[in-house]
Amino acid sequence: MSARDVMAAMLDELMGPKRNVELGSDTKVTFDDPNICPYYLVGFCPHDMFTNTKADLGACQLVHDDNLRRMYPESIEYGQLGFERRLLRFLVQLDEDNLRRIRKNKDKLAGIDDNGRKKIEEEKRQIEKDIDSIDEELRILMKAAEQAGNEGNISKCQEMVAKSEQLESEKRLLKDKLNKINEPQQHPVPPVLEELAIKPMEVCEVCGSMLIVNDAQQRVEEHLTGKMHTGFQKIRTMIQHLKEKIKELEEADETRRETRRKEKRVEETLNGERESTSSSGRDKNRRRRSRSPLRSGRDERPRGLRDSRGSRDSRESQSRRDRDHRHHDRGYDHDRQYRDRRY
Repeated sequence: MSARDVMAAMLDELMGPKRNVELGSDTKVTFDDPNICPYYLVGFCPHDMFTNTKADLGACQLVHDDNLRRMYPESIEYGQLGFERRLLRFLVQLDEDNLRRIRKNKDKLAGIDDNGRKKIEEEKRQIEKDIDSIDEELRILMKAAEQAGNEGNISKCQEMVAKSEQLESEKRLLKDKLNKINEPQQHPVPPVLEELAIKPMEVCEVCGSMLIVNDAQQRVEEHLTGKMHTGFQKIRTMIQHLKEKIKELEEADETRRETRRKEKRVEETLNGERESTSSSGRDKNRRRRSRSPLRSGRDERPRGLRDSRGSRDSRESQSRRDRDHRHHDRGYDHDRQYRDRRY
């Protein structure tokens, strides 16, 4: 990262990522702005933890906005943008790399004994075993060459002698290698290597650093308060915290979904009851219209009203018959009188 980039990052943190926009333009910065570091909003940015150490990740290219960091936990978008899961994936990857470093350093120490010297006994035993094998093969070849010479097979005898000479050469090389291993160290050893070779070492289970067993208390404290140790310790703590937080967010989301499902079922039930009530009302109206006198031809009025109307109709019919009878009688009398006058 160049000096210019460092200055730009500092200005972005002080004045905001939209410091160069024109007047009147929208300068509001949101949580999901691509220039904002999501790791810093959730908790911390791992790029800031291992500066100038063996685990240095380099400078972060995004803006670390303190105002957004304070606002994020109280906003309605908290836990909804996936920042927690992104940080968890990044931290898990860093922790896995650190675990591989720990295993590698432990394998490196596996070749050093309690006195701080390499375990060469196994190598020496293998060389001695190879020498014994060559000696046994030489005895067999010499016996075969002697038998071939007695039989007069000169070519086979020469072949056996040549092969035995080759084995003798290999045997000498192995002996030279064994003598070099057994020879004491003649050249001076650098102080650091001498310390690693003499003093027993151990691997820190947190950050993977190589430590001297029973080292001075001051150096132990310096290691425990160093960037690498505290950084990887913080990473492991944050991983556990994020797993619990993500589990809580998932449970809350599931509770909200279940609440919405219940509300939807209740709403569907109420709609079904309203439709059923409306349908039953329409059926009642339909049956009521089908029983109407205008449709059925029957008088649906109460019996008392039907009787009073019937008696009134009968009286009116009798009155009409009486009038007709009187008219008929008057006509008969008129005809009679007319006949009497005529005759």
